[in-house]
Amino acid sequence: MDLKLIYGNMRALCEAPQMMLHYGNIPYEYKMPWDHYGKSWADVKNDIIFNRLPILIIDNEKYIWQSNSIIRYLSTLTKTKPADEFQLAYCDAIFESTHEMFSPLNPTINMSYGEKHINNKKKLLEDILPISLYNFENLLKNSSGNFFLGDIPYYCDFNAYHHFSLCLLLDKNIFSNFENLKKFMNSFEKLNNIEKYLNSRPDLVEIGETPHFVVDGKKIPTGLNPDKKY
Repeated sequence: MDLKLIYGNMRALCEAPQMMLHYGNIPYEYKMPWDHYGKSWADVKNDIIFNRLPILIIDNEKYIWQSNSIIRYLSTLTKTKPADEFQLAYCDAIFESTHEMFSPLNPTINMSYGEKHINNKKKLLEDILPISLYNFENLLKNSSGNFFLGDIPYYCDFNAYHHFSLCLLLDKNIFSNFENLKKFMNSFEKLNNIEKYLNSRPDLVEIGETPHFVVDGKKIPTGLNPDKKY
């Protein structure tokens, strides 16, 4: 099976899918839209279903859009989907709860700068994240293992790890009062191929100022435009 993930320069909607694929030892390609389509996102956007990314292309002919649908599809391939119907629904409820953290967390880390970043960060740290993390801490407290459904990681855990890792970029001490979240992060990073994937990612630097990735010593702007100017 040939798999291609089409997305931009962001540590956002394709992180959970990529970690799942690495965990499952499933080869794939990650391509920027300008590389895959041969033209800028602005020029190709109107030809794409619902004008959004990411897109998963299967065997060069089948397409899945919507990041959550991509993750659910990959959960079968990567064996991260619970077999029991209740566990599946429970996993999906946790997964949807992690996705509720997407905004403004992901844009704040990847795209915003200046006053907007400062305001979003303040709102996240003071109003949004304390409640979310408290609830996730309690869910983990009731688990029989270090992941949300016990000792086996399911697709909800991959999306959770992504969002929790962004929280740490806002405040490295954000889990100081959440022992179960700390155990979760440590356990997740020991999973098959996860540490290797995390270490292979380009560094995301100057968050809140001029966010960009560093690839082979070169600054690559975040977003869907390789020629973005700050």
